[in-house]
Amino acid sequence: MAITLAELFEKTGKKYELQLIAGKGGLQREMNWVYVAEDQTNASFLRPGELIISTGALYDHTEQWLFDFIKMLVDHRTCGLILNLGKHLTVSDLTDSVIQLCDRHNFPLFIMPWHIHIYDITRDYYDRIFADIRMGEGIDFFKLLLEIENASVLDSFVEQKLGPVLKYDEKKDSNLSETLFLYLKHWGSIKEIASESYCHRNTITNRIRILQDQLGFHLNDPTERFELMAAFMVREFSRLQKKT
Repeated sequence: MAITLAELFEKTGKKYELQLIAGKGGLQREMNWVYVAEDQTNASFLRPGELIISTGALYDHTEQWLFDFIKMLVDHRTCGLILNLGKHLTVSDLTDSVIQLCDRHNFPLFIMPWHIHIYDITRDYYDRIFADIRMGEGIDFFKLLLEIENASVLDSFVEQKLGPVLKYDEKKDSNLSETLFLYLKHWGSIKEIASESYCHRNTITNRIRILQDQLGFHLNDPTERFELMAAFMVREFSRLQKKT
């Protein structure tokens, strides 16, 4: 399974006031991550399939700067770009050469008004990516869950296993549950967790310490790791059931 830009635009375009300016031919591109980049010094961090968001904070108000920035994104095979207009960039900065570049490479270019917070849209898209991953990995498991008639049993299981971290995230407005999921997904590899979440290794280490010492997760116990991953999958299954 994968999330296409067409699907993302259809489901979130109105919410975030997105407008497609160019590159319509690339809307079937798949998005695998979201990354905020402001200039070409970010090039080494870019990966194929990433949706880039930029405010143009380092824009030098020359036509060539924006053209070269987008050319870099195209060359690194990112899937598209959302420009957060209103402070550093305006519609007038989207010159014919920029539009033609995006159209020529079928590189979707969206604009979003300044009052839309980047934090809100990136967190939303991260949630969609992780949901898609869990869905793809859990098809057979979901079939098994469909045989359970009492949905409250599933809700109780999720509360029992993930309640502490979900309540912590709600109280602290954090994403510790995401770190926990990545810990389980990558078998505790700090390097892999840091790479996928674009966080420093020390940040990940500190989050894992909170999970273990403050919230009481026994992450070295294989049985607990299995049950926690099952709880994440049950939680996603319940979300999908409520939407249908």
